[in-house]
Amino acid sequence: MGRGFDEGIGACLQALVNVIYRPQFWIDVEAGVSYLAEKASPEAASRWHEEVRATVRRVENQPDLGRLRRDLIPPGIRSLIVRHYSRYLLFYTWHGDTIEILRIKHGMMDLPRLFGGKPLAE
Repeated sequence: MGRGFDEGIGACLQALVNVIYRPQFWIDVEAGVSYLAEKASPEAASRWHEEVRATVRRVENQPDLGRLRRDLIPPGIRSLIVRHYSRYLLFYTWHGDTIEILRIKHGMMDLPRLFGGKPLAE
């Protein structure tokens, strides 16, 4: 699961953007694939994984696409909906020429808690 996310990106773009993947992102991807393979089908899991990859590529090509999340800590976190899986969000930060891919999570989760903020219920 950890390979291939930057496949298909031109050398010019790679030279302009530095992409950092946080370990929790890879854990989230693996959990999502496992969950969908078990609860839906291996094909559904594969399609979800491909859409996650496509979402990362969209962010690499246009970092300002995502919505700035003022409800999450640290400041500067953005989220972008995964196409065809609108309940899933890619979380990332963008500073200058560096994009940091943080998480991929279901949007119905207590997102502030995931990012170290106060839970919604409090």
